[in-house]
Amino acid sequence: MTYIATSQVSKETYRVTTGDNGASQSIQLEETTFPIDWRQVATLASESQSSGGSGGHFSLIIAGRSYDIFARRITRADQRDSETYEIHIAGQRFEIKVEDERTRLLSSLVKGSAASGMASVAAPMPGLVVGVPIEPGATVQEGETVVILEAMKMENDLNAPISGTIQEVRVKKGQAVDQGEVLIIIAGEQES
Repeated sequence: MTYIATSQVSKETYRVTTGDNGASQSIQLEETTFPIDWRQVATLASESQSSGGSGGHFSLIIAGRSYDIFARRITRADQRDSETYEIHIAGQRFEIKVEDERTRLLSSLVKGSAASGMASVAAPMPGLVVGVPIEPGATVQEGETVVILEAMKMENDLNAPISGTIQEVRVKKGQAVDQGEVLIIIAGEQES
């Protein structure tokens, strides 16, 4: 899987690609890719063995150098599609927001414009439309599925970025679409 890690202080962004079951792993810093090897040494004292994933003590080798890293997940109410971690490495503390690259791509292609009250839903990748559960004139709520797109043998629900009325449906079931192609136009609810 590929993740996007963003420093909460410097706002620098890094691409991290991990492999499953011992497959190769790497981190991309600017234009250079480094192979990495990391292992969890210990879980957090407050974490049961079964819950996993919220942090612990890790050993990391990157570019031939070894690092001890301590990490813990920080819960933030405003984060739905990402997680923030507090990282301690070489005596320094960092806060890093981690997003799944695929989720980030989906989010970036669902655009809204507060000024016009209009929003569009675009294809995050080339794919095949396998469902359009709405039609022009229908009322939708923010987060409601408006198109189901199959890409890379996975179904992706594309959701309404705003509440409103479906202005235009530009695709139909069975249609192939290109990345970035606008699929749905939504007119936002008017505030009175």
